[in-house]
Amino acid sequence: MTLATTRLRISTPTEPIVPGRGFYQLEEDALYVQIGMFDPRYRFFSYLESQSVQLELDRQARLIFIEVTQPRRHWEVSDDLQFPQAAEVADLRWLDFRDTIREPRLSTNHSRSLLHVQFSSRLPLRNFYLTRDVIAQLDASDRLAAIWINDIEDDLAGRAIASFRKRCRREAAS
Repeated sequence: MTLATTRLRISTPTEPIVPGRGFYQLEEDALYVQIGMFDPRYRFFSYLESQSVQLELDRQARLIFIEVTQPRRHWEVSDDLQFPQAAEVADLRWLDFRDTIREPRLSTNHSRSLLHVQFSSRLPLRNFYLTRDVIAQLDASDRLAAIWINDIEDDLAGRAIASFRKRCRREAAS
């Protein structure tokens, strides 16, 4: 059965905004979005997925990774996309898991450095940081309306994402 909407629980933040960003894997024609660091506390446990998007969750129901398998040449190009300017910091926990979600609408700008993953036609009312460059939009019922991914970096052979992970581990150790 396909979920009509994805529910989230919003709590007061207990940690700073985690590092993360999107890396477009050129040889695989897929977008990988790292949310936080690979760490024993943040291991894959569950998922929500459609044909083209997979949201990976840890044991505490935190989003840790997004994979978009639809090649960006098929993303709808839009002139009026704007990354949300304001967002709140919160501890978001995903209440649905191990399920299929509706196929989202994927929209991008002309440079393909911004992706809007629209899960619902409901009006998004609140914006929450998942990372500095990734924002979740929720509707009035705290259901996922969209995810925005900004500053997507082209990555050849996984070098950029590996460098990003190494830099994050170094910063965490200092």
